[in-house]
Amino acid sequence: MNDGIKRGTGLYAENLRTIAAREIELRLTPYIYNLGIPPHVSGYGYLRDAVIELLLEPAAQVGVTKYVYPSVAAMYGTTVHAVERSVRHAITAAWNGGGLRRVKGDPHNTVLRFHSRPTNKKCIMALAQMMKEQYGNQIADWYGDAVGSETE
Repeated sequence: MNDGIKRGTGLYAENLRTIAAREIELRLTPYIYNLGIPPHVSGYGYLRDAVIELLLEPAAQVGVTKYVYPSVAAMYGTTVHAVERSVRHAITAAWNGGGLRRVKGDPHNTVLRFHSRPTNKKCIMALAQMMKEQYGNQIADWYGDAVGSETE
């Protein structure tokens, strides 16, 4: 069945991006939960989407505050300041609960262990790095050639 979406078009790239984002979300969510970040806190979703954005958009690695926060804020219809504050609150809640000092059920994961409360950027970058180490080639497979087709 032809759904009218052709390779090399913006819609094709957008659909691949959505599929890749869902795959990453599926695998990332348990890690965020195991870090002790409470799911009911709005920063939980913002943090998850910030990591997804960082993984799917290579340009985002240049500036988390200049690219990732505005993108997440646009997704949720809120401000950049609210996103930053909510992510900081979620990280602080996890740190105070002891979750960021150790990862439950994964004694070998040193990427997600911090000696002091991490900044938002450090936490987002560490989660993205962990996902790249665990699923690096698969992320490229999920996203396919969407990055290249957006610029054509």
